[in-house]
Parts: sequence; structure tokens; C-alpha cells
Amino acid sequence: MQTARQDLDIVTQDMSTVVERRRRLDKLETAMTPPKTVSPIWCSPLLEELALKWTPIGIIIIVAVVLIWSRLILTKSFTIMTFKTR
Repeated sequence: MQTARQDLDIVTQDMSTVVERRRRLDKLETAMTPPKTVSPIWCSPLLEELALKWTPIGIIIIVAVVLIWSRLILTKSFTIMTFKTR
């Protein structure tokens, strides 16, 4: 009976040691992680994401539309000019 009690004490002591180490590790991790700061320029994470992610996508789309539109206009003007010169 005495051996079982000693084994139980050892297991309990080991478990409390594991729990205490885990608690210290959690405290250390939270102390080491930098706090999430809001960008002072945008004042909001959503605005920052919009600016950084969607601005280049929007610029690419606008440039593509302008290029296609100018190509259509130049092609139209070129065909009109060729018909007038004949």
C-alpha cells in the first residue's frame, strides 16, 4: 500500500511540475509576442489591408482597361482614316 501511495505522490508531483512549466512558458510567450499595433497612417487594419492589397490590383485593372480601350480607339481611327484616303 505504501508503494502505491508513493507512486501516486510522484505522479502528482510530476503533473504539477508539468503544469507549472506550461504556465511559465505561456507567460513567457505572451510577454515576448509584440502587441498588435494599429498603423498610425491608416487608423484601421481594414483600411491598411485595402490599401496594401487592393491598390495594386486596382491599378493593374485600370491599366488593362485603358490599354484595351486605347487599342480599340486607335484601331477604329486607323480604319476610318484608311477608308477616307481611298
